[in-house]
Amino acid sequence: MRRFLSAFVFLLAPHSAAADVAFGSHDRFQTRFGPAAVVGEIGSRQLTVLGQVMPLERNHTWDILGAWGMEGTGHDWLLAQQHHGGNMCGPGITVIRVSQGEVRVMGETGGCEGAVSDLRVLPDGLELDIFADGLRQQFTTYRFGAGGMTTTQGAGAFGTAPAGAGADATRWIGQHPYRLFEDPTERARFLTILSEAQIRDLATRIGPANSVVRRGDWVLGAGCMAHACNMSAGAWGIRISDGAPAVAVFDRGQPARRYGAAANDPVFAGWIADHSL
Repeated sequence: MRRFLSAFVFLLAPHSAAADVAFGSHDRFQTRFGPAAVVGEIGSRQLTVLGQVMPLERNHTWDILGAWGMEGTGHDWLLAQQHHGGNMCGPGITVIRVSQGEVRVMGETGGCEGAVSDLRVLPDGLELDIFADGLRQQFTTYRFGAGGMTTTQGAGAFGTAPAGAGADATRWIGQHPYRLFEDPTERARFLTILSEAQIRDLATRIGPANSVVRRGDWVLGAGCMAHACNMSAGAWGIRISDGAPAVAVFDRGQPARRYGAAANDPVFAGWIADHSL
């Protein structure tokens, strides 16, 4: 059985969990104040906390993601998530405040959002930063406190100091080529040859893809647009010796559009030939 009863809960001083937050997937979970459990048959499951059925809809599945608390406070924050069982993305994360003899559903984050990048346990609340942007630049901060749930929008800089040569380029070998666009130093590198709008367009063209490879003095990535691989695709390269970027954009029936002086390098020209539609 893939799930198990967990008696573990984080007891924290004021805390921020940097990078993506790793959640569990439990049918049962023990908070400091009592158990939470998923009950019912697959297809009609519901969530109970301290023996109470939560005023939440039945769904195909429910997962208990975990519980977080702070030493010296009289409550824990229990996180759970439901799903309809289909291929479409599901609802967001349900946050429940659990204290001695009291359970309160505080709210639910938005559906079809990205990864939770940060979780902060505060003396009077819980905050979640959730990416709303595929490039991991724009995010929504959800704050849960005694008054319920509030949201604020935030964004980091689209680009910072540009990434350089050598290891800054080779670090991407073996990774999915889209990952590069999540890095603000790489967005800054490609801002030297593309506009922000062009970088975002290129990113949409790097869906299904093989891992980043090395050819000679180049690190190379390419992919195609999800659900339109025969119509739209893109490729990028970074020359290892000097960090120069190059880009090619492909649309079916049209010649490749090249960006950057380094796009004329024979190695990158061969990469273009390999991926033209």
